[in-house]
Amino acid sequence: MRPKPRSPHDSWIVEVVALDGAKWIVAVTMRSRLFGSKLFHAGSLAVLALGWAAACSSDPESSDKATPGTPVTGGVIGNGGSPANGGSTPTGGKATGGTISAPTGGTIGAGGSTGGATGGTATAGLSSGGTTNGGTASGGKANGGSGGKATAGAPGGGMPNGGTPSGGAGGGGNAPGGPAEPSAGCGKANPQVGSSGSPLMVSGHQYYVKLPTGYDASKPYPTMIMFNPTNNPISWAEQSAGFEATGPKEAWIRVYPHPANSSSGWGANDVAFFAPLYEQITGAYCMDKARVFASGESSGGDFSSILGCEHADKLRAVAPCATKNVSQYPLTASSRKCTGQVASVVIHGKNDNVVGPENGPKTRDFYVALNHCGTMTMPVTGYSDTLSNCVEYQGCDAGYPVIWCQHTDPNYSNTNHGWPAFAPKYLFAMFSKL
Repeated sequence: MRPKPRSPHDSWIVEVVALDGAKWIVAVTMRSRLFGSKLFHAGSLAVLALGWAAACSSDPESSDKATPGTPVTGGVIGNGGSPANGGSTPTGGKATGGTISAPTGGTIGAGGSTGGATGGTATAGLSSGGTTNGGTASGGKANGGSGGKATAGAPGGGMPNGGTPSGGAGGGGNAPGGPAEPSAGCGKANPQVGSSGSPLMVSGHQYYVKLPTGYDASKPYPTMIMFNPTNNPISWAEQSAGFEATGPKEAWIRVYPHPANSSSGWGANDVAFFAPLYEQITGAYCMDKARVFASGESSGGDFSSILGCEHADKLRAVAPCATKNVSQYPLTASSRKCTGQVASVVIHGKNDNVVGPENGPKTRDFYVALNHCGTMTMPVTGYSDTLSNCVEYQGCDAGYPVIWCQHTDPNYSNTNHGWPAFAPKYLFAMFSKL
């Protein structure tokens, strides 16, 4: 290509010498017959060269693709997987960069964003170990651009999967980091909460509620429903489960129900009570219906596991601990008609001598099948010692991880049957990412 020289004394040669992926490499040569010229045309030539390169491009979208950002190395449990700000936008509209929070060791990765790209592609990195929730990629729209596509990274252990596009998959319909879903109780000031000494009632069951410090009736809160073990007082969960510590105390609503018959604990006959309880608490308190969690120990663990199938449409995650078989609700995913999917953390003592160690793996395998996980696992960073011994299954449906913790905590009179010390801290950190 030979553009017209600006004077008879100048000759310019613009040559396309190579095509490297989506980028033209252009050589511009100027010859001046004016000896001693200060080459005042050099700046114009640079611009002209870029213009000629763009005009000769046969792929109109090639200059709008953003290259992946730089992985971030970390180890901190983040909250929600926020995307990093976009990279710089050079002259001509190419976005080169856009840093993506794709950690090695525990920080949540996000879909990333790119500056000024139209139709760009943001790709989150591969994470390894720790909490690896890739965050929500909402269409991957580039900063200042439009029409982009986000591709989340693959998980390598720890927290739930390497990110999903906005909307998620599976029952419950809540993608990681998705928007809050305010309950009917939002906007209602001064709701009754009861107490262990003066509990509220619903469907023949007692319960009471602990609201977050500085509770704001206009703000939807995640909610933990904790089911106590057999032959324990209604106050057991508040006093022993660990959710009254700093963290959940400020961030979560905590609900503490009691079985209809304390001596027999939670069982199949209690399942019908959950729907009325759910309606009553969502109608009284400002709950985030997209983030309602259930957990329990011993018969309370059995019950939370049952709810994770029968009422998966109302729950985001469950954490059954020290479970036993409940014949009316067999742990065979193909024979149950679950109402959706939940994230799950299954906790069981390796040497449980109260209910035995065998039902923990059965509960684990039920959720592995329900969430279509693979057989490979990765240790959860920070929870791989024998007192926790947590691993995450790989390949589960996006947003529905399965974590298996076969611990040796001697809690509960050295029976390895109790609620282990690591559980509240880990569950708060893990569920806060959903």
